[in-house]
Amino acid sequence: MNVLRIDIDSSTALLSWPDDEPERRLLIQGEVGSPLDTGVYHRQAVMHVHGDGERERLPLNHAAWTLACSWRRLELPYGLYGIIVITGPNLQGLDPALVAEAQAVCGAVADVRALWLDRPPVGEGPARAELLAAARHAMVGLR
Repeated sequence: MNVLRIDIDSSTALLSWPDDEPERRLLIQGEVGSPLDTGVYHRQAVMHVHGDGERERLPLNHAAWTLACSWRRLELPYGLYGIIVITGPNLQGLDPALVAEAQAVCGAVADVRALWLDRPPVGEGPARAELLAAARHAMVGLR
């Protein structure tokens, strides 16, 4: 089984998941940093995030925020910062269908952010709306 890492540039990487639970925790902490916190935005997935990412001025993870919003079907009023690791519940591997969803959303976010280089959004609200629309479109394409 694998788990998914989402980097701040919206790229993703599948991580091999160790059999031993303490090794799993060490892998997550090594990728995300500490203190660790978790967020459940989908009942079959857990996002492992840096607990003080905003305070430590880690970069906003647009892709992880957009994915969390898409899974919850609402716009989160807070950001997710730094590298994010997504596992299944209870430190299990992530379902392949959720890996595909996450990768599709992250790809859509990367595409939008590339467009922003030539055409920056007019504000934070329109930027969020554009990311969420791209995510909806990417997820519909999977069904």
